[in-house]
Amino acid sequence: MVKIKNLKIIILSIFLLVMLSLNVNAFGISSPYWDDNPLYVQPGETKEFSMSLQNMAGGEDIIMTAELNSGKEIATLTGQSTTYNVPLGSSNVPVYLKIIIPKDAKPKQEWQVGISFKTASKNTGPVTIGGAVDKGFKVIISEPKTTSESVNTKANKQIISSKLTGFLALVIVLIIILVLVSYFRKKRVKKE
Repeated sequence: MVKIKNLKIIILSIFLLVMLSLNVNAFGISSPYWDDNPLYVQPGETKEFSMSLQNMAGGEDIIMTAELNSGKEIATLTGQSTTYNVPLGSSNVPVYLKIIIPKDAKPKQEWQVGISFKTASKNTGPVTIGGAVDKGFKVIISEPKTTSESVNTKANKQIISSKLTGFLALVIVLIIILVLVSYFRKKRVKKE
């Protein structure tokens, strides 16, 4: 009788774990630039581009806020707002940036640009759970690097990688559940 109670507790725990994991907010940011793939510019150049916010997992839309935490002397967020609604299943909510390089910038001069993205909680209760991701990249005065792989291809690989990670986590949870059920079923058959 005690063992059946233990089995019920284990099954209930696994069920709760799976149900809670379905309600997790998972978000990401895709950027054409990062520390290993910096933005190369010339003195006096202005560069505009966007990062993409993603909400490919979880169970609801996410509201995110963006804030520059480094590189404010050359970078600005140019969208109408710094708050972004990221619907569930979206991978392309743009965050627009403008980089303005001073005309007197010297070759090989560098800046670190960093942006902090935080989830804005919809809860008004005493306990709120949120998340934050910092995204950064270097801006370097120089000639652009030539690579055989385009920036778009690298960004697409990053998106595929995040989808694959979520899928693998789900597969691992399902395998654990199957192994536990099989183990307890065999144990019960042996007793009979």
